[in-house]
Amino acid sequence: MQKFFTVLGGMGTLATESFVRVMDQRTPIHCDQDYLDYLVVNHATVPDRTNWILDHRQPSIVPPLLEDIQQQSLLKPSFFVLACNTAHYVYDQLQAATEIPIINMLAETVAEVSKIMPQAKRVGILATPGTIQSGLYDPYIKKAGYEVVRPTKEILALTEDLIYNDIKEAGHSDNQKYHQLVKQMIEDLDCDIVILGCTELSYAEEMDPETTYPVADSQSIVVDRTIEKALSIRQDD
Repeated sequence: MQKFFTVLGGMGTLATESFVRVMDQRTPIHCDQDYLDYLVVNHATVPDRTNWILDHRQPSIVPPLLEDIQQQSLLKPSFFVLACNTAHYVYDQLQAATEIPIINMLAETVAEVSKIMPQAKRVGILATPGTIQSGLYDPYIKKAGYEVVRPTKEILALTEDLIYNDIKEAGHSDNQKYHQLVKQMIEDLDCDIVILGCTELSYAEEMDPETTYPVADSQSIVVDRTIEKALSIRQDD
């Protein structure tokens, strides 16, 4: 197979399924051959990203992700998609391990904010504790000229409950809980827009889209960038 890309997923599996499903739905097709050529690595046994970020004595995510990069690079994909926000904690280390470009989910998401909400000033972030406490999104948001609005401890705890207990453990989203989180960020913390900085939250958005408040859905945005990039590569004959 030529001119394909590789999705590095499994963090978690439902979110990766969501990524692929949405990507296939959005790909302009008229026949089977119009779909994109890609491989999906569903590396479900990668250690929990948040546990390791908050405590480096926990099993590291670096060896398995580097192994994925090294193995897949031998197949020479045109580019990689790292389908996990929190795993971008080691983005630079992964990119340094291969000459093949890895789409930067954080950069792409923040770049889209101005298109979704041109007048935005205060940008909120909903994500895992690992992403929030490490400030992964902060430099991207600040560089774009926005004010970073982090969730309160209560909102972060509810977000963690939705991500881990509902989606990762029980295998389904709690739509009411998801919408309440976005509402609190907009109304209580005066955010102009909320970044969904976890692919489990993107899964929640897919299951029941937020139509009242503006969100920048990281996975949805990278799906669009992936399709654009893949179609461009296919046309380069």
